Amino acid sequence: MQTVKLTEFALYLAHRPGELAGVLEAAAAAQVNIFGLCVTEYKDKGIVRIVGEPEEALRHLCESLVEAGVGPVVESPVLAFERRPGALRDVCVGLADARVNIQHVYLTTPTGDQPSQVVLRVDDAAAAADAIANLEWPDHINS
Repeated sequence: MQTVKLTEFALYLAHRPGELAGVLEAAAAAQVNIFGLCVTEYKDKGIVRIVGEPEEALRHLCESLVEAGVGPVVESPVLAFERRPGALRDVCVGLADARVNIQHVYLTTPTGDQPSQVVLRVDDAAAAADAIANLEWPDHINS
């Protein structure tokens, strides 16, 4: 199974009504297609993790949000692979065997002819990509 390298933008938002709506409205106005989103909280902030395209437009949007007082924003490399039955379990076992720590996981929405993907942030992206590429998959899964 092959992985795709993506860039994730984590925005730290105040706990106020409309904060997430404002980010999503700004993304729509910037014509950014958000296809992966995870919302969690940490202490007194909300954390919104976003992957989208075009990446440069998303980066510019995040920079604009910081200038407007939102943030901070943290940009991180993440890996994505096609969501298939049992794949996440197999990848987690393979990464454990390779001694790669998974920091967080979430799913993307299907876009066009692209299926949903699993997004992983790990402590060693190169080792994770190698471990995932070396996993043995049944022939019917690779076709």
